[in-house]
Amino acid sequence: GTADCNDGCPNDAAKTSPGQCGCGTADDDTDGDSVLDCNDACPNDAAKSANVGICGCGMADTDADGDGTPGACGDACDSDASKLAPGQCGCGNLETDTDSDGTADCNDECPNNAGKTLEGQCGCDGFEIDTDGDGTMDCIDNCSLDPNKTEPGICLCGVSDADTDGDG
Repeated sequence: GTADCNDGCPNDAAKTSPGQCGCGTADDDTDGDSVLDCNDACPNDAAKSANVGICGCGMADTDADGDGTPGACGDACDSDASKLAPGQCGCGNLETDTDSDGTADCNDECPNNAGKTLEGQCGCDGFEIDTDGDGTMDCIDNCSLDPNKTEPGICLCGVSDADTDGDG
């Protein structure tokens, strides 16, 4: 061994001189970036040494779309500078809501009618009302007050077309 009088680190069996990191701390460079771990803000990240960057150690600070938020730390739409998250329409698509009904036009079959998001049986401008409860909306039910018919038939709405005596 080295006598304590000649040992620059008498209480550190691994060193005889302080080196860059001092006694009691190894002069290692774990990530191989030429910056010793004791001076490396990210000792396990060869891409970062002076500071942890915006995203921290182990994550790239690359901002592909130039919106100020790197993709690795919060930008789920790193190819769309107008968005950080996909929203209702996904990255690269506008979140326009023409009729202000809370459903973006990309998911709204009736983007100009705040009362409807689906065309339904009556289209975007028709009302989905079934007065007689037969499952056919009034807009296409030609007998909207007759739950047994949707078309007038021979006897018109409200009267059965049945031939009870079978005389044809």
